[in-house]
Amino acid sequence: MTIATFTIGGASVPHSTLYCGDCREIIDSLTFDACITDPPYGLSKVLNRSWNSFSKIKNKRQRHRNLHSGGTWAAKEIYKEIDWDDETPDVTFLLERNVPTMIFGGNYFTGLPSSRKWIAWDKGEPFYRRSFAEMELCWCSFDGNARIFKYIPDFRAGTNSKVHPTQKPVKLMLFCISELPRHTGNIICDPYMGSGTTGVAAIQMGRAFIGIEQNKKYFDIACQRIERAYTDYQNHFPEVREMIKQRQLFDEKETA
Repeated sequence: MTIATFTIGGASVPHSTLYCGDCREIIDSLTFDACITDPPYGLSKVLNRSWNSFSKIKNKRQRHRNLHSGGTWAAKEIYKEIDWDDETPDVTFLLERNVPTMIFGGNYFTGLPSSRKWIAWDKGEPFYRRSFAEMELCWCSFDGNARIFKYIPDFRAGTNSKVHPTQKPVKLMLFCISELPRHTGNIICDPYMGSGTTGVAAIQMGRAFIGIEQNKKYFDIACQRIERAYTDYQNHFPEVREMIKQRQLFDEKETA
């Protein structure tokens, strides 16, 4: 059941349509030519992560031990509401659309075909030997060389602040979009939209976007972030249009 719909853009700028609801009930009615998404991995239940149990630990050394054993999330307010990460969803329904598909955390999901194309996000030295994963893997449905994207996430206060526990950097999603096969990704769908980072990246690259998010809190955040991204896009539209034009000319030259 769709709870809410938000549409923005059109005319001189690509449009985005965001749906608040269960992607399994909505996606069949949508048209898109690429899918990039970061579904829940089910780690909250697997690792028995619990904010309440962590917050009761007063001993700093024990807190440190629990964090580094993977027993809890980091001690930040943002990690309180993680019930959506209790189960690992079956994402094989995404492959039925037969479009280029990129799934973060592909190593956690069963049923995905073997692929030569993976993207490894190396989070850089600040993450080495700490409680968080040093890197994350993105499975791709299409063939190509495996790639490493090294980027230290920078979620500073303000517009870049982290608003979702598994939020990805915009630059990472820009890289993923650039790795899609040529002549695809004109309309990008993210069925597990979260806070809307894929949409922000799509807008920055002049692509149309469709996002689906079941959690109303994150849906509202995504709407706000994507609306800001459109404002920025319109303010810098001439530069973006020229960049897209040059990329198209390059692609045409390469395929000639």
